Amino acid sequence: MTSEKECLEQQYRLEARKWLEENIDPIQEKGPFSTLHWMPSEERETQHHLDCQRLQGKLFEAGYAGITVPTEYGGQGGEGWMQRVFREESISYQVHTGFYNSIISMMLPALLKYGTEEQKKDHIHTLISGKVSWCQLFSEPGAGSDLAGLGTRAELDGNEYVIHGQKVWNSAAMYADMGILLARTDPDAAKHQGITFFLFNMRQSGVEVRPLVQAHGAGHFAEVFIDGARCHVSNILGEIDKGWGPTRAVMSNESAMIGAASGDNAKQLTELAKKIGKNTFPSIRQKLAIVYTRNRLLQIMSESIQAAVRQGKPPSIHPSIVKLFVAENRRKEGNLAQLLLGPAGVAVTHEASEWAMELLHSRYPISIGGGTDEVHHNNLGEQALGLPRDIRVDKGIPWKDVPKG
Repeated sequence: MTSEKECLEQQYRLEARKWLEENIDPIQEKGPFSTLHWMPSEERETQHHLDCQRLQGKLFEAGYAGITVPTEYGGQGGEGWMQRVFREESISYQVHTGFYNSIISMMLPALLKYGTEEQKKDHIHTLISGKVSWCQLFSEPGAGSDLAGLGTRAELDGNEYVIHGQKVWNSAAMYADMGILLARTDPDAAKHQGITFFLFNMRQSGVEVRPLVQAHGAGHFAEVFIDGARCHVSNILGEIDKGWGPTRAVMSNESAMIGAASGDNAKQLTELAKKIGKNTFPSIRQKLAIVYTRNRLLQIMSESIQAAVRQGKPPSIHPSIVKLFVAENRRKEGNLAQLLLGPAGVAVTHEASEWAMELLHSRYPISIGGGTDEVHHNNLGEQALGLPRDIRVDKGIPWKDVPKG
């Protein structure tokens, strides 16, 4: 006998399926080698961002963005199974909203956990609807792998902080209205202390964004110069000088998000091998089997983490495992694509050329974004395996007294 919950789930599934069929393009219509992040020009990058913003708004208006977010903060107030059902139904549709999806995955849990009621009501609705574009302002030229060594300073002036510093590797910062910003508010504290997490207005004087042009010709990443910009104390997430807690939450969610959004390049690689007649080569078949197996393992790990998050439980797998696994996958997939195509892997002479170039290029941001591979190896050793921590000569020393490079 079918239970009431099963009936509700089936009804929700049919409604989602009908909406997707009527409103969203199937992925397969774009061809087996369609690209998602290949932006060989500023114009294409800008159009991609605008398309993602419109799609985020479309999903929100239909009730498929912020499905489990409480209604008082602008969400749908739904249950975890609804999120799971929509994810299952939308897997073959182009519902990925680019960096909107990424920043929501990173920021939403931190806002829900650390935000004040006013902050939740002010920011969550516009975040999940795509009305306000956000970026992450964490890394600095001298504080990438060692994020806690950051030097951007924030000094209190009345009820506002005046901020000076430089950030780098800031995805989509040129489009952002707001940013999640880390700044040092107490230089006399040890480096992991005295850091404050700000919800920062990017559209003000004293903020300059410069795109960093990459090998493919576009500038998805940027560097941000802050000179005298201001942030009200009401826009501090968490407590003053205790921003490392929400920062760790964002970085953990970022690692899990990177793994969950890894895609399934094994399918395209297999299709490519068939098209060019190399699928019978024993060495190619072995590499395809490795890529397929690793992708399947990554999907299982990501599903496990997402299930724990939906239930409000700690991740069942350390996020650094997922982050390192997907980074290694990208290297193996990019190498195999280039092996299959040869010169066509770096020049547009084949229908799969741009896709292969995207795959080759993506190994770099994946290995850097969300913490470098080296940082995540340390995280695994210290946090998951309980190995002795690296010797830290700066432990307990006030940040201002730590030697700077």
